[in-house]
Amino acid sequence: MSDILVARRYAEALYDFAESRGSVEDVDADVASLGSVLKDSRELVNFFASPIISREKKSVVVRSLFEGKISKTTLRFLSQLVDKRRENILGEILGAYQNLRDRQLGVARAVARSATSLAEDERAEVRTALERMTGMKIRLQSETDESLIGGVIVRIGDTVYDGSLRNKLNQLKEQFVSGSFRTN
Repeated sequence: MSDILVARRYAEALYDFAESRGSVEDVDADVASLGSVLKDSRELVNFFASPIISREKKSVVVRSLFEGKISKTTLRFLSQLVDKRRENILGEILGAYQNLRDRQLGVARAVARSATSLAEDERAEVRTALERMTGMKIRLQSETDESLIGGVIVRIGDTVYDGSLRNKLNQLKEQFVSGSFRTN
């Protein structure tokens, strides 16, 4: 079975476990926090991925790092991952959990690429426009792409909204070439 399918099943199990204990909001916060920790700590990712380090040692490290910092539900889940030797796909499980919760809450993730960093008011404007277009709450991540001349390209799932200057210039060029460009 692929790691993606396994991660989805573990994410669903984590959600079901959290729901049965009435701690879904706590687990949501823990998952976001753990995702940030893994993103910022290559050493921790390598630690979890290492087949050389014993389960006992990993269990001790998990407890010492996270006990008192995350909910008991999430800590118990992490311990189960170590026991089942699935800690190496923790990042995928966290991502699958966030995708599951986003679907349940009607949230869509969007990535906006622009030539320069978007200011907070520009991010808010893009988010608002996307929320109107999709009818969903948008979680916006912005990236800079120096290859863009100007404008913004947004990806939501498989859909791309290209508001880049390069795209606008290409559209204008096509209109000139096809003879469909008209002036007022």
